[in-house]
Amino acid sequence: MIEPDLLNKNNNSSSSNTKSNNNNSNSNNNNNVNNSMKSLNINNNNESQQQQQSLSANQQIYSITLTGNGSEPPFSAKGMVLDELGVLRIIIPSGLEVAASNPIIYSNYPNNPTDTFKRDQFAPFQTGNIKHEYYGNNDLIFEKKIERYGCFDYYVEWTDRMGKTVKKGTIGTFQINTTLLINAKEVSGDGIVMQTVLTKCMGAIDQWESHINMIDLVWNHTANNSHWLKDHPEAGYNIDNSPHLKAAITLDDAFMEFSEKNVGMHVESAEELELLVAKIKDHVIAPLKLWEFYVLDIEKELDIFSSAYPASVPPVDPNQPPASPYLPMSPKNMNESAYLVDNIFKKGMVRDPTYDRYSMHIDLNHTFQLLNNTASFKPLTLIEKKQKYEDYLRLVNLTLYREYDTDLAAIVQNITERIKYERIAPHGPKLGEVSTRHPLIDSYFTKVDHRQADGSQRKLHLANNGWIFNYNPAIDFASKDSKAYLRRDVIIWGDCVKMRYGSAPADNPWLWDHMRQYTERMASIFHAIRIDNCHSTPIHVAQYLLDIARAVRPSIYVTCELFTGSEDADSVFVKRLGINSLIREAMVAHDSSELGRVCHRYGGRPICSFESIPPSSNDNNAINFTNNQIGVKSLKPTLPPALFMDCTHDNQTPAQKRTIKDTLPNAAIVAMTVSAIGSTRGYDEIYPHTIDLVNEKRIYQVQNDINNGIQPLKSLLNNLHLELSNNKYTEVHIHQEHNVILVQRFSPSLNKSIFLLAHTCFSEQKPEDIKLPDVIQIPCKLTEFICGANITNSYQDHWNRDQNYLTGVHLDVDTRYGDRVYEKYCYVESEYNLHHNLHLKLKEFPPGSILLFRGEIPKECNQAINQLNGVLEERKKLEQTLEKVSLIDLNILIFRHHDEEKAVGGGGYNVANFGFLPYCGLQGFATILNQVSEWNDLGHPLCNNIREGDWAMDYIVQRLLVSGRNNLQGIAKWLADCFVLVKRLPRHFIPKYFHQVVTIAYRAAVDKAITLMSPFVNSRESSWFVRALALSSLEFYGTVTPLIAHHPEVTDPFGPDGNASMAAGLPHFCAGYMRAWGRDTFISLRGLMLTTGRLDEAKQLIIGFASSLRFGLIPNLLDSGTRPRYNSRDSVWWWIKSVQDYCEMGGEVRANDMLNYRVFRIFPNDQSSPYSTVHDILHEIMQSHARGIHFREPHAGREIDDRMKDEGFNVDIDINPATGFLYGGNLYNCGTWMDKMGESTKARNYGDPATPRDGAPIEITAMVYVTAKWLAAINKTGQFKYASVKLGADEKIEWTYSQWADTIKANFEKQYYIPSSSDDKKYNINSSFVRRRYIYKDTVGSKNSYSDYQFRPNQLVAMAFAPELFTRDYVLRTLDITKQSLIGPLGVRTLDPNDTDYHANYNNSLDNDYRPTAKGFNYHNGPEWLWLYGFFLESLVKFNHLYPSTPNQSLSPSPIPSPLIISPSSSLISMTHLVESFLQRHKSYILQSSYFSLPELTNRDGAHCRDGCDAQAWSIATLLASLNVLFQQKQQIHH
Repeated sequence: MIEPDLLNKNNNSSSSNTKSNNNNSNSNNNNNVNNSMKSLNINNNNESQQQQQSLSANQQIYSITLTGNGSEPPFSAKGMVLDELGVLRIIIPSGLEVAASNPIIYSNYPNNPTDTFKRDQFAPFQTGNIKHEYYGNNDLIFEKKIERYGCFDYYVEWTDRMGKTVKKGTIGTFQINTTLLINAKEVSGDGIVMQTVLTKCMGAIDQWESHINMIDLVWNHTANNSHWLKDHPEAGYNIDNSPHLKAAITLDDAFMEFSEKNVGMHVESAEELELLVAKIKDHVIAPLKLWEFYVLDIEKELDIFSSAYPASVPPVDPNQPPASPYLPMSPKNMNESAYLVDNIFKKGMVRDPTYDRYSMHIDLNHTFQLLNNTASFKPLTLIEKKQKYEDYLRLVNLTLYREYDTDLAAIVQNITERIKYERIAPHGPKLGEVSTRHPLIDSYFTKVDHRQADGSQRKLHLANNGWIFNYNPAIDFASKDSKAYLRRDVIIWGDCVKMRYGSAPADNPWLWDHMRQYTERMASIFHAIRIDNCHSTPIHVAQYLLDIARAVRPSIYVTCELFTGSEDADSVFVKRLGINSLIREAMVAHDSSELGRVCHRYGGRPICSFESIPPSSNDNNAINFTNNQIGVKSLKPTLPPALFMDCTHDNQTPAQKRTIKDTLPNAAIVAMTVSAIGSTRGYDEIYPHTIDLVNEKRIYQVQNDINNGIQPLKSLLNNLHLELSNNKYTEVHIHQEHNVILVQRFSPSLNKSIFLLAHTCFSEQKPEDIKLPDVIQIPCKLTEFICGANITNSYQDHWNRDQNYLTGVHLDVDTRYGDRVYEKYCYVESEYNLHHNLHLKLKEFPPGSILLFRGEIPKECNQAINQLNGVLEERKKLEQTLEKVSLIDLNILIFRHHDEEKAVGGGGYNVANFGFLPYCGLQGFATILNQVSEWNDLGHPLCNNIREGDWAMDYIVQRLLVSGRNNLQGIAKWLADCFVLVKRLPRHFIPKYFHQVVTIAYRAAVDKAITLMSPFVNSRESSWFVRALALSSLEFYGTVTPLIAHHPEVTDPFGPDGNASMAAGLPHFCAGYMRAWGRDTFISLRGLMLTTGRLDEAKQLIIGFASSLRFGLIPNLLDSGTRPRYNSRDSVWWWIKSVQDYCEMGGEVRANDMLNYRVFRIFPNDQSSPYSTVHDILHEIMQSHARGIHFREPHAGREIDDRMKDEGFNVDIDINPATGFLYGGNLYNCGTWMDKMGESTKARNYGDPATPRDGAPIEITAMVYVTAKWLAAINKTGQFKYASVKLGADEKIEWTYSQWADTIKANFEKQYYIPSSSDDKKYNINSSFVRRRYIYKDTVGSKNSYSDYQFRPNQLVAMAFAPELFTRDYVLRTLDITKQSLIGPLGVRTLDPNDTDYHANYNNSLDNDYRPTAKGFNYHNGPEWLWLYGFFLESLVKFNHLYPSTPNQSLSPSPIPSPLIISPSSSLISMTHLVESFLQRHKSYILQSSYFSLPELTNRDGAHCRDGCDAQAWSIATLLASLNVLFQQKQQIHH
């Protein structure tokens, strides 16, 4: 170790200093280095000022989004790295538990830049804490300006839901990569060029070169000749502080004695080694009786037993009869002895702290108590007990002897392998005869003469340091938890003593203080440090000392070597210590393929990587569909930066491991890597062997002439590396063919490239090594050859060892600069153009050759890029092209499924190896491009498609030009103009710029769409998720299949888009007769149309379906009015509810206009009078149901439904005057949304409805009530002229709408509620069918009575629409049960999992003989449907269900209003938070969905259902509707 007060004294044989080469330097760092360190004393104040200037010039914003309950760091708490100083945001997403629980983020990042960093001192991350108040649906943003480098921790603290207990989350870390400032100039991480040197070979300190600016800090060991070890042996592991090493020391001393006795011995063969090891085992190890350190002293333990045991026996109960020794053993006691022995071995032994022989003892308290509770032991006499006890101890000892035997085998194996490597193996050092310098077995300990307080000396053994292959670095292998020193597992470094720190400074005060001073001194002198053996340095020690170093020099650069063997283990050290780079070595690559791979892996992005597109001044939150603003860099784990060495100081040189000729290509490939690079002194001079770190006495030779060998080329390569860094050649492409590696570095800002061709020479030349590629393809113009070179001759055979200086092998290198490379190395076969790469042919390019040249894209390409950038930056012109577009225009521009496009004469965009894009519009491309951008997946099939041809660009423009939409012609021309410029670029540039054009156009289109919607969507209070749902709503409504065909009287009043229709779902229901469904349309209409402000389109849909009214019903399957089906009992009620919603949400004027609108009837009651007003139609529907509806479907038979049995075509609906409920359906049809008909003949369910739901379904009853109540109300205001209906076919009884509603309300809970069993008599209950209590029946009066009692989610619709029908206390409990049993991650289970009919996974293609699931018969008997989720949330809101109704039935971590919630209504904010908490999976799903939507249903627990629609209208709609309820409540409070 280098002493802190004596820098010129080298006590550490393995320490190395580093020379940095930062501008126009050569490999030997001559005095022409402009940025060299002029003095060892650096002005830290100047450095600090430079840091502040750097910060003020750059304010990049970074973000970390917490996960779990809102307190968990992302990515399993891996460390996050900020590229540079800036602003850090830590985000707690809305809806997570912690967000509503007064969260505070604490960090040990100092609040003031000048404060001293203290690792264990945490303070609030931001004074004033939260950037925004919490309103339940907004993310909490904690933000702080980061003004210093280092590695810092943070955690979240919050109160529990009762507001009493403070909780703490998992600790996360963030790190700021330092920017080196050398002589007031910044050096980026990938611009570092350095060379390591051994201080012991540099001579006296006054002879050192002046530009050394990195030091090797050694914390985990010291040189064995460090003088202070005599005074402070406690710094190492010795028998005083580590008595567990006694056995290892005993063994080590014996090995050393044996080695001394056998000086001069030779071990030259495996046979000799075998005989030698047998001798060692028998004559060295065996006499030591090492097993005595393992086992119990039986006789001593028995003496202790005799004296101590009687006192432990509990007194005998006189009333207990004596036990007979002849009692039979019960089966329970058969393995009693084995159990006792195992228990004593694991828990009943203690080690005496002396660790002497026979220091293992029995824990008397534990063992005696164990014996006294053993049935077979208690009745024995004392003598018998002692005999039994002895038996147990001998069995325990047997286990201990086996442990010793295992360790003995390891000892023998380890010394065998070590001797074999050192003296026999061809790849080993072949040490030769045994000598004092090279003993047979290396000592594991250094013996020091300890000067004691009384002046006497005492010899102490100190454990040497080393390493263990594949060892867990978290475990100290010298501690008492390891037997590595006894087993000889350690590859020992005989010249180094391992340091013993303990867990804190108090455990070894002198050592901690000594290392603190040493670290402070080094940090004050050097800009950078290399942590030697970081993997075996305790992390808490390294943290402490790094904190010391950073306190002295905040921008200190930290690199280290980690030999953990695992990238995950590496990441732990990087995260905890804030390491800036990890040392990696090119020489570990086993072939040229591996060398090329690591060159690419250690830095850089692929060429023409997608870049983040900055926001324009006109971008607003409408286009922000994540919790990060555009332009904010979301932090993710990254591979730790590399300090890539062509060769390190302690590993073999190319001359040893490969060939001398590989020295040049190896160095050149390293120089082209996008990372810090380095070399070791001697590499350039071609040292034939690695320097012996321990024994080398010679010094480096002063180099006055750097023009020999490869040194001029290394100077060029180092300068080139700096140029690559300074000019941001940050992108890289590597291609290999045979052993020739092509490296291309590309600068996106300059559009220029620098290329390297390197022919590696890993071994002596073989035919496959010499083989060259037929042609080298270069994707740009070749503008300049830098040089070509190869090693033609090496004079290794003539090299002689100099006794005083380290010297290298002389080389002949053929180097040709500029166009002279044509003379030997290559020629251009064909020049570059946009459709053809440049073809470079190699001539004479043997292994060991390199070729460097520059290239750039043609001037016209640069001009096109500049023009394109100008167009893209001028967003105003783009926005002007969208000024007149409608939302239907935007449906075409952004969406349209390829089946929809096909229906209007077009087609989708098909990508090879991918398939059709989900949408033909911009969304189809934008979704994939966003994923490509996030993960930089330039190999995606879409990128390949764009590179290979202009088809995507032409397709996007052409479909808009032929769309017939005048309002889209402007954006079509803008896109066409952009793509003309993109087409002028090299093919591999096109995906990048295609991404920019499409993304900017997409953002503008989305922004326009949001601005055309309601305040619920585009107000500042709206969340990104509401906007995402609103954008998704555009997918479903468009001009594809006409709503009503052949009846312009219906559609013309609504203008040119009057025939637009709503698709139920994509892709299965997007076009043709299956597109428009009455039920789906009007379940969706409130959310998709009304909440988003599309009232005119909503009216058009309402009127369109009203025109096809027949039999008092609207069609379920509309089929454009040509052959509609009237087999749905509920669709008409969804239609009426939509009319009501329209009137209430549209205002009085729109309501009157709607009710008085004259609808053309396709099936009029009177052909001479085909028009009816909407309020006439409403009354007709009500009267028809009051009278009773009975008909057979038109065209009944297989012509309209080949799965329906004949009886199923009969439609019957009647009213029960006693309750007001409507009853209908039969066991042969499905009249509600649960409409699956059996299709399997094999399973015999063909033609059977899976869920008939005949009788009075609960949601229909609720909607009838709501309708009757509403009509009564608007009758009173004069808006509706009808006051009553007449019941029955004879129409003798007249009911007002108020009476109808009141009758339903009076009977509802009595008929539907299932109470506790004690209250059954108060309700209409057949207890034999009850499966659950405290819920509501699904139906009343079904033919299969048990189905009334099935627990299904349809009650949620009733709760949301008609809360006044329910008793709140009942509902709260029902909602709790619903949450526990029916609510899934995304959807709602359609049946109670406890029901025998429950089958969660829907597979419509599976046809077997199992009736419940064959051909998807379980469609509504378990799978989780999303549209019901919105009604669940709406029910929570309507009933203000914030807290559980019983202590153990909680809907969520119910939020407690906290000081962070500042609002007139904390209850509303708490409810908003609760709703958001249920939407976490939906948010994740929509962002990841290729359809940018939510699916129709999922299988069990949110699993993907391949037979469902990927995008479903009502899944989006009901969530929008429920969120709008909250929004409207907020508006009422605000107003």
